[in-house]
Amino acid sequence: MNTTAEKTLYDIIDGPNRDMLFDACKYAYSNLAKVDIRFAVAKAYTAPKDSQKALFIPIRTKDVVITQIQHEDGSGESFNLVGFCKTDVERELEFKPCNFEAYYNTKTRNGKISFF
Repeated sequence: MNTTAEKTLYDIIDGPNRDMLFDACKYAYSNLAKVDIRFAVAKAYTAPKDSQKALFIPIRTKDVVITQIQHEDGSGESFNLVGFCKTDVERELEFKPCNFEAYYNTKTRNGKISFF
């Protein structure tokens, strides 16, 4: 987790492949289809994150909707994402609607995300 003056950035540990990501954006507001995607997001680590023994404390997300995808570079695998979801980032047992911005790499399946 990195904290800046404006946003707290959390590590994305795992997530969808590129096709699922674009399908989720394509059907973001569809009543006919729903693409269920999830991101594994680390709120904190039990040890230094580069350590073999490091486990992560997750932030749960659900009902993820991708509303915008922007190519981050020319690789076709790195994207800037915008959307909304429900998350327990503030209260561990209670989901709250929020918006998010993320950088995500579909090849490595990791990146950074901020909730607001």
